[in-house]
Amino acid sequence: MHHANLLIGNREWALSQIPETEKEEGPDVLVLSFDRMSIANVWTLIHETNLRPVAREYRTFIISCNSILQEAQNALLKLFEEPNGHTLFYMIIPREDILLPTLRSRLHLLATEGQAEEQKSFTTFLKSSYQDRLSTIAAKLEAEDTAWVNEIVQGLALYAHKKQDAPLIRDVLMLESYIYTNGSSKKMLLEHIALSL
Repeated sequence: MHHANLLIGNREWALSQIPETEKEEGPDVLVLSFDRMSIANVWTLIHETNLRPVAREYRTFIISCNSILQEAQNALLKLFEEPNGHTLFYMIIPREDILLPTLRSRLHLLATEGQAEEQKSFTTFLKSSYQDRLSTIAAKLEAEDTAWVNEIVQGLALYAHKKQDAPLIRDVLMLESYIYTNGSSKKMLLEHIALSL
């Protein structure tokens, strides 16, 4: 079991992914929720991690936050690099990009909300021929299938990140910047990406 785990998505969904035994109320489970996590919040957390477990062999910390200040992330980095043997962390964030790469590298990704469906739609799109991609784009836009468009955009972002392909990353960033803008041509933007893959 990894000592520092990451869940990306809605807080309620993320909590449902954590085993029930890790969420049971008691002296060895601490659930923290922040809109913006500060360095003071991390110092309090560090103090808590130095306390010994009472009823179990380890303490569980479930930390949910919408954003984390940079100095707080640097302090968390040290905490996750040199953990106590009696701590287990679950970190819940809405988006992966709020984390510094160094902190993200210390966390084991357990799950991303909606990942399976996004991957399925995008994988089908990716494996299609260019002509099939164009037909799919036309059909989905005519049907005003915004869920499919969102899944493709999110799937593209994950794919470009994994491939570390600079031209594709630029195209995806352009797509993300304009796809939700009023008056933008979703068809042209998606067709350009279909050609870039």
